[in-house]
Amino acid sequence: MIETTKGNIKLLDCTLRDGGSVNGWDFGNDNIVNILQILNDSNIDIAEIGFLQNGYNNSENLSISDNTNHFDRILEKIKNKTLKTVAMINLGKFDINKLPNKNNTLIDGIRLMFKKQDLIAAINCSQIIKEKGYSLSLNPVSVTTYNDDDIKRLCEETNSLNPDILYIIDTYGLMDNMQTLDYFNKFNCLLKKDIEIGYHAHNNLQMAFSNSIEIIENRESRNIVVDSSLYGMGKRAGNTHTELLSYYLNRNHINKYNIDLITTAIEKIILPMHKHFEWGYSLVHYIAAINGCHSDYVSYLYKEKHINFNKIDKILKNIPDENKLTFNLQCIENIYAEK
Repeated sequence: MIETTKGNIKLLDCTLRDGGSVNGWDFGNDNIVNILQILNDSNIDIAEIGFLQNGYNNSENLSISDNTNHFDRILEKIKNKTLKTVAMINLGKFDINKLPNKNNTLIDGIRLMFKKQDLIAAINCSQIIKEKGYSLSLNPVSVTTYNDDDIKRLCEETNSLNPDILYIIDTYGLMDNMQTLDYFNKFNCLLKKDIEIGYHAHNNLQMAFSNSIEIIENRESRNIVVDSSLYGMGKRAGNTHTELLSYYLNRNHINKYNIDLITTAIEKIILPMHKHFEWGYSLVHYIAAINGCHSDYVSYLYKEKHINFNKIDKILKNIPDENKLTFNLQCIENIYAEK
C-alpha cells in the first residue's frame, strides 16, 4: 500500500543507544556490526549508532565513544549501506568543538538531548551542529513536564533554528493515547510544515506500541519518525519494539521491512542479552508511572525498605512535584520516616 496524501513514516531503531543503557553500551564489536548490517538489510530507515560522550575510550566493543572515528570504523564494515545513521549527544556531556565536519565522518546526523531549562543552550549548540553539515534532531526529554507555554516556546525556537526533526519524548512512559495525541496535535499546529515530528516512547504502562500507532495514524500531512528498539531493549521499562512496529507498518502502510531478518537479530543477539540484563514492563515501572515519578523511588522502597507495592503507592503520592522525576534520596527518606 502506498499512501500519497499523508506524511511519510520513518522507523528509527535506537537499540545501540537506548538499549546500551541496559548493558553499559557493551554489545561487543561483532554484535554492533551485525545489528547494523541486519537493520540495513531489513530496510529500517535510520539507526542510532550510539552516544558521543566525553570520557569514553575507543573500545571497539562499545556503542559509546568520545569521537566519531570510533563509529566510522564500525560503519566501514557495513555492506551495501543504505541505512542512515545518527549519533546522540547529551547536552553538556560532549565537547561540541570535537565534532568534525560532516564530510569527515560516515555519521549522517546528530540527535541532541536536552532538559527543558537548557533550551537556549541547546539551540546554540544546535547551530554549531548544523554549521558542521549534519542533519539535526532536537530531543527535549520529558515532554510531560512541558505546559502549553513551554511547548509554544520550544516550537518557536525550533522554527527559527529549522532542524530536520523535533521529538516528542515520553521519558518516563507516563502517557496514554489521548495524551499522546494531544501533544502531537500541539506540535503539529505550531511547527513549520517541513520539520518532521519524532516520537520516542517508554513502556512503563505498556502503551509505547499503542501510542506510536496513535502518532502514525494521526500524522495527516506531517512527516514523522518513530523510534523503536529490538525486543524493546532500553532503559528501565524499555521502548517500543522494532519487530512490532515494522510488522504493523508492513501490514497497514508500506510493505518494506524484512521481519525475518529482524527476528533473527533478536533471537541470536538480543535474547541472550535479555537473560543477563533486565528491561521491560514490570510492576516497579507501573507503580512509578501511575504516580508520575522516577522508578528508582519504587526500587528503593521495595529493595531497601522491604515494603509492599500498595504501601509504596501511598508513599509516592507525597513526593513534591519538583522531586518526582529526579530521584532524591533525602526526599524519599524523609517521606518514609514520616510514615
